[in-house]
Amino acid sequence: MAQKGMHDLDSRAWRAFHRIGTRLLPHLGRQVTKHSGISGAEYVVLVALFESIEPAINVNRLAVGLGWEISRMSHQITRMQEVGLIKKTQSESDARSFEISITAKGRKIAESAIPLQSQEINHCFSEVLTKEQLKTLIEISEAISAHMKEHHPLNKKEK
Repeated sequence: MAQKGMHDLDSRAWRAFHRIGTRLLPHLGRQVTKHSGISGAEYVVLVALFESIEPAINVNRLAVGLGWEISRMSHQITRMQEVGLIKKTQSESDARSFEISITAKGRKIAESAIPLQSQEINHCFSEVLTKEQLKTLIEISEAISAHMKEHHPLNKKEK
């Protein structure tokens, strides 16, 4: 009987986690599009570039930092460059790789989108959970992330 109870708990926990991904994340993506006209993926890239201390970031390093596959990053970069949000240049230190930087247009959008998105995240996430729940969520996320990095890396460099 203990096995059945554990299986039920596993199933309930997975379904609860899955609901966050299928309800909260798409909602946040729709909100960023609604108030800034960019997609959730564009927002994530712009924020990473906007908050970077470095003027340009290696594309592969950014992909790893965001937990994206290189092919996804490459497609995203191409689309964002076409609409003038970012600039892609060949790396000075490695002719085989590229660096990206945020343009004035991308910076302006990021500056207006970040506070609005932060309000929405607070409303749907931070304000809903207690400090203890937030700490527990961090522990859960770090445990799963460590397992994924160790046993299921996105690429060879991640390990």
